[in-house]
Amino acid sequence: MNVNTPDVNLFIFDLDGTIMSSLKPTYEAIKRAFLKLNLPVQVSESEIEEYFGASSDEFYQAITPPDRLSMWQEVRTGVRQEYESTLREYGNVFPGVRETLTTLRNRGYGLILYSNSSVRWFKSSISACHLEGFFDYAECVEENGLTKTDLIRKFIKKFSNPKVAIIGDRIHDIQAARETNSLSIGVLFGYGGKEPEEADITIAEFSALLNIFDRRLPIFEQVLREIDRKKQENKAFVVGITGVDVSGKTRFTESFARFLTSNGRNVQVINLDDFHNPQQVRYSGENQAENYYNKSFDINAIVERLLIPIKQRSRHSVKLTLLDLHTNKYEIDREFSFGENTIVLFEGVFLLRKELSSYIDYKIFIDVPFEESKNRAKNRDVPIYGDVILRRYNEKYFPAQRKYLDEYPPSEIADMIVDNTNWEYPRVTYLRE
Repeated sequence: MNVNTPDVNLFIFDLDGTIMSSLKPTYEAIKRAFLKLNLPVQVSESEIEEYFGASSDEFYQAITPPDRLSMWQEVRTGVRQEYESTLREYGNVFPGVRETLTTLRNRGYGLILYSNSSVRWFKSSISACHLEGFFDYAECVEENGLTKTDLIRKFIKKFSNPKVAIIGDRIHDIQAARETNSLSIGVLFGYGGKEPEEADITIAEFSALLNIFDRRLPIFEQVLREIDRKKQENKAFVVGITGVDVSGKTRFTESFARFLTSNGRNVQVINLDDFHNPQQVRYSGENQAENYYNKSFDINAIVERLLIPIKQRSRHSVKLTLLDLHTNKYEIDREFSFGENTIVLFEGVFLLRKELSSYIDYKIFIDVPFEESKNRAKNRDVPIYGDVILRRYNEKYFPAQRKYLDEYPPSEIADMIVDNTNWEYPRVTYLRE
């Protein structure tokens, strides 16, 4: 298997035990069908679980009483007739499925659903669990008499040979992944017992896919390579993450910090917003755009208390009392600590200006159009502050940002520009050689 997670662009999901749980509706269908057929139910709800993922014929032969085995096909017909109602009553997806599928779609991944099941059960399950519209394509083995491996080969050809990840709870899914040179992801919450542990990756909850397949990861890996290439051994390394208001700087920084920590790096985050000046300074001039650009932040405090010591010393620790914007009082205590192996993530607006940029070792500009910034402000800020906040963006924030970008063009100063117009699918559009 030679597919890495950043290469994957198509997910193929098993249905039962991965997307949904059918244990309860299946057992209810068996009980109802057996009652009509005048047969005793000789398997328990937990016992039928071991046959989930097996072929349809195997399953129905296993649940038919041994002394009535010749009736297994009649049993199959009877149980299938009950599925539609029991799935509506008891069928449900696992926690986080719909939200995760929606996010993966937004990140640009293709999504396929498949199953080792009958057509009737497959379509009834999709309908009962309201899964229509989440997948680009869906097919089960019974539709064309194909095995799971054959289905995957069909999907790969249909979608022009993408890099594939197969997500399932049984060994059949893992084997199909191996036979098609695909990445296998075993879900530990399904019916497979220890079988999923054979997969390349295992997940204990469905939403874990969002951490594994984060479109930011290739960008983070690229920045980390630059850090390792440029960093001096005896000094912390400062990465500046900047952009216009509501561009996604904070979210990008938080995700990057988690990535670095998971890779064994020591991280210290500095947020420019923690260094606001008091209201009497921020609003002391008549031109609000000029106030925002030149008076909002205590640049001297950041430079003298943090950035200069980072450059001059191999180790530095300081406790600062910062402004609480809500009370306009200096009453928030925060400690900043840096060592020679620390990666400092400095996040905020206006970081490319000359007063700050000389202290930043690697500069990342998070780029979104002003119209997109305004749309995000409507969604984030208007529910809290009302429509008056939009006037502040138009008269204060955006004019200041335009002035800043004219004076310090990112294409001339930044080391990397990331188009973050799509939250879930950022792209590097510029990289300094």
